[in-house]
Amino acid sequence: MFIVRPFIRRHSMLAPLCLCALAMAGTGAAAEPQSDLITMRNGDIHNGRVAERLFRMETLLGSFSVPAALTRKVEFSGGGRQARLTTRFGERFVGSFADQQLTVTRVLDTLLPVQSSEIAEIVIASRRSRQPRQPTPDTFESYAGDLFSGRVATTDFFLRHAGGVRLIKRAEIHLLDTNLSDADGLRVRLLLNDGSELQGVMPSHRISLIDRYGNRSEADIALFSRIAFNVNFDARAPSENYRMRVAASDRLQERLRDGSPGPEMVVLRGGAFERGDLQGDGDSDERNPQRIALKPFAIGIYEITFDEYDRFCRATGQELPDDGGWGRGRRPVINVSWDHAVAYSDWLSAQTGARYRLASDAEWEFAARAGSTSRFWWGDEPGSGNANCDGCGSLWGGEKSSPVGRFRANAYGLHDTAGNVFEWVGDCWSDRFDAAPDDGSALLKPGCGVRVIRGGAWSFPPKEVRSANRWRDFQARRSDDTGFRLVRVLNAE
Repeated sequence: MFIVRPFIRRHSMLAPLCLCALAMAGTGAAAEPQSDLITMRNGDIHNGRVAERLFRMETLLGSFSVPAALTRKVEFSGGGRQARLTTRFGERFVGSFADQQLTVTRVLDTLLPVQSSEIAEIVIASRRSRQPRQPTPDTFESYAGDLFSGRVATTDFFLRHAGGVRLIKRAEIHLLDTNLSDADGLRVRLLLNDGSELQGVMPSHRISLIDRYGNRSEADIALFSRIAFNVNFDARAPSENYRMRVAASDRLQERLRDGSPGPEMVVLRGGAFERGDLQGDGDSDERNPQRIALKPFAIGIYEITFDEYDRFCRATGQELPDDGGWGRGRRPVINVSWDHAVAYSDWLSAQTGARYRLASDAEWEFAARAGSTSRFWWGDEPGSGNANCDGCGSLWGGEKSSPVGRFRANAYGLHDTAGNVFEWVGDCWSDRFDAAPDDGSALLKPGCGVRVIRGGAWSFPPKEVRSANRWRDFQARRSDDTGFRLVRVLNAE
């Protein structure tokens, strides 16, 4: 990858605005089926009612039995060897489907036995459930893609850190993130309820938990990418964004044709601002600062994840990108070219009826700065623990990408605009700011083969994750430090 950076200047301004009518345009979930739909791998579809009361999943975290009445969908892959169960609470269990055969009851017809290895998908119709449920104050995310609510039964955690060995009570912890196991134990980051942060090694690797259905499990903490404590106050859907400061009315999330959720977006009002090197010590391509007037737009709260991109690949027959052995799930997708990012945005547009695209260079900086005029959105100094970069003092810095949302959001509610992975934007490369349109749209040139990438990455030093910093890369190149996030268009273009 080769560097270069045009200039960009930024001017603080405007917070997110609620554009509710625009935000909801094109939104709609798939209709609830009146009976269960069982789609076979050979294309046959059976309507009826699955007779089993429980679906059993064998996962890396243990065995989980989920009431059929509280299941929304089961998707099979790998010739039926792998399954992904989604509940009506939005939970996910990923592993193998333990029941070899299901029975489907049909009106005015015989019972139909169905081999689970021959099923492509089961969609369960809404039905009442009297299943008693356990308290679910905590949320668990695994590297395999599981996401569910439950309760941590372990009460004490030992942490070896720079200050010595400390016993930490469950009630003290807000977030627990993991990275790698070594001979000394598991490397973790703890955000405590008092706002302090600790990084160190956890010598004990086991944790006991109980999910909302009463399943008890003991699993290696290293299998979890994150555990969030006391975040599910109303016992509804588990959440992956525990520090969101933007009002729900400023966010939007489209539904795909099958009813599944698309990327989470935040609505920004746009307006006038200056982009580029505001301190006078940036790179030559960040000068001189340029004043831009932007129309309203919505932009992804997170970088597009492997979960989201892999769904596109399965639907279109595209090759799955390499994850570098770091894991998929909620990690930002990497090893995708600019053309792959555009193909994903076109597919998402067709799926939702809304228009998605890559951000322009100017839109990206407006969103990343979030009203700031400093080098970084949080200030002029890189500090420690604010981003994933080589030298930023994070659990993953200099080693690999982190799952999205592991660091504080900026004032606009966006995560990872500094570090983690570079992000493709729509512009052709130019080392002159005055070549770019002053309305903030992308700079396009005939025969463009080099595109702008923004935000810095896990493998780069703090200087490269500044809000004004710009790099370039060949449009067809793929890298383990480059991904993308999307804009959702709110106005006619």
